[in-house]
Amino acid sequence: MHISGKKVLATLAGALLCSALSASPAQSIDYKISGAWVVGFEHSNVVPRGYKGSDSFDAIQRFRTQLQARASESLSGTIEFEIGRTEWGKAANGGALGADGKIVQVRFAYIDWMVPQTDAKVRMGLQTLMLPGVLSKYGFGPIFGKEMAGVSVSSPLFKGESVQSDLTFFWARPYNDNSAQEYTNVADSKTRWLDNLDCFALMLPFRGDGWKLEPYAMYSLIGKYSMTGVTAAMGDTGIVAPRGGLTPVLGGGVPTGGNRGYTWLQGNELHKLDRDWGNGFWAGLVGQFDLTGTLRLGVEGAFGSVYLGEIKNYGGFGDKGRTLQMKRQGWYAGARLDYKADWGVPGIIAWYGSGDDDNPYNGSERLPQFNTPWAVSSLGFGDPCFDEQTWKVLGHNPGGTAGVIAQIDKISFVPDLTHLVRVGFYLGTNSSDMPGRIGMNWPNRADGPMAYLTTKDNAWEVNLVNTYKIYENLTFQLEGAYVRLNLDKDTWGEGRHSNVYRDNYRVSCMFKYSF
Repeated sequence: MHISGKKVLATLAGALLCSALSASPAQSIDYKISGAWVVGFEHSNVVPRGYKGSDSFDAIQRFRTQLQARASESLSGTIEFEIGRTEWGKAANGGALGADGKIVQVRFAYIDWMVPQTDAKVRMGLQTLMLPGVLSKYGFGPIFGKEMAGVSVSSPLFKGESVQSDLTFFWARPYNDNSAQEYTNVADSKTRWLDNLDCFALMLPFRGDGWKLEPYAMYSLIGKYSMTGVTAAMGDTGIVAPRGGLTPVLGGGVPTGGNRGYTWLQGNELHKLDRDWGNGFWAGLVGQFDLTGTLRLGVEGAFGSVYLGEIKNYGGFGDKGRTLQMKRQGWYAGARLDYKADWGVPGIIAWYGSGDDDNPYNGSERLPQFNTPWAVSSLGFGDPCFDEQTWKVLGHNPGGTAGVIAQIDKISFVPDLTHLVRVGFYLGTNSSDMPGRIGMNWPNRADGPMAYLTTKDNAWEVNLVNTYKIYENLTFQLEGAYVRLNLDKDTWGEGRHSNVYRDNYRVSCMFKYSF
């Protein structure tokens, strides 16, 4: 039987390929799977529950699964998939009859590696990037902390007998290439390239025996159209929130009627900005001190400024011929004191954030921020047992407010069962004349998913959180939270005293399987 040369070569190539595929890799890879699978139930009258005819009860689940491929101590890769917010019975996200889930997402996807012959660690890809903090339980402050694309680099600087220091730098890209569809009707080709927002941060922690100080700074380059073209329908509702935290207060409707929030701004006024690029700058300091073996003090504070330019003849507040300064500049300072006792951990959290004056045209005097999850209370400021639940009543950050929270955590009378009791009182620091000057509605969602308290408003909050460990990897949490809003009727109108705005509550529970 005659065999051609081509067949011989094809046979040989196939054999070599099979041999290569079946051979052991030069270096083995260790795989590690972890995850957090959560199912929760809630009853509430806070948006989106029980508000203007919405259902007051809902059942929600979210499953996150992470896979790490580790080649060595110097190289690994991580990816985390998420079956996102699935509301039971809702066909739009796969929770209806048939259960064909439609919201499988990538939350993390990054590579970790060390620079050869150094101690520098590099992480590249979709990751959590943040500025530090101590008031929130998540370990980052109210300015910047969320999953996004970027590169982070950390390296030890020096290590002495009593002090050591590290250096961390990151470049983050929260937004880019989202504006094209929004401005197809605007005769300005720049809309397609003035749409990136980049952040560059530097952190320099110093630590010793029983103390830590961490100064930091961040600069942002903000394109004219960088915060347009994204909607909550794309997934996480937080994707649109930063535009409310970086711009001045825009109002919810002028006295003559109509909505004059960010959506109106980007369609009617944003292209009139007198500059293509805006700038943001933040500088802050975080400290932790072990005063005794059981008493710890934490402090943090920051100043921030964002300037995007100015818009002449701005018509959003009902006036004519006025210039709007697209500027937001403010500060905050806070402290936290915790005492670790045998029966629990009592503590107190307090802060003050600068507020707006009575002139909307000179910008905002509140801290600019990216609407970061600021977990200091269950319902007022975003520390629910399950973070897919209702909106925060008061906001994501300390801007425009002053508050004090007293709590006792880790109370336990029964094995594997702990309790958290929390009481908070909050005041507004914004001018009481501002809402009337710009026709602001309450709740003011035009400024992000948050409320707006003036010097004549206040609120108080009560939380009770019970946590029971059913198994080593299965936790049950039952939470009750209530926020009482006392809004000034001369500022907001008589209608704001209805129960819809005054009494805000949520009762919820969560089952969490962690592995």
